Amino acid sequence: MKLEYDYDEQIIYIEKTDGTKEILEDNFPSEPIISPDETRAVYITPLEWETLGSLYLFDLLSGEKTLLIGPDESSNIPKGVKWIDNHTLAVIIGFGHGTIAIGGNVFTYNIETREVIRVTDYDSSIQITRINIDQGKKKAHLEGIRYVDKNLSEFEKFFQEVQL
Repeated sequence: MKLEYDYDEQIIYIEKTDGTKEILEDNFPSEPIISPDETRAVYITPLEWETLGSLYLFDLLSGEKTLLIGPDESSNIPKGVKWIDNHTLAVIIGFGHGTIAIGGNVFTYNIETREVIRVTDYDSSIQITRINIDQGKKKAHLEGIRYVDKNLSEFEKFFQEVQL
């Protein structure tokens, strides 16, 4: 199986080996991120402003879809995801409501054991919005913003490198 993402319609299609297509997700999903061994994909749906989305795993061999992380009791949600290796994800999790919480903190998620480990522990003045993984060194280059005033209305770019 193969996944196809329609950027205009924001739909994920499953392309089967016989060439037929069916809709996997049509509720404003993120683009699927394929694992390094190309056997799995992860995506967030819905990925919309002030909407509580969830992180899903799709097995490209079996066609099985699994919920990995949903909104918690405090409305924290997955906001971004990258593969670290074939079994581990780096996930940005942050508050799902409001205009200040545009990102969140970084966690690792082991898809085999379902273990979640916090990597960063910033207060709300720092919001990670993007992760870039250095596969060979198990490092993550984090990008985001740092609020520089008490009203959390002015910010500067924030960068940090962390070991995973």
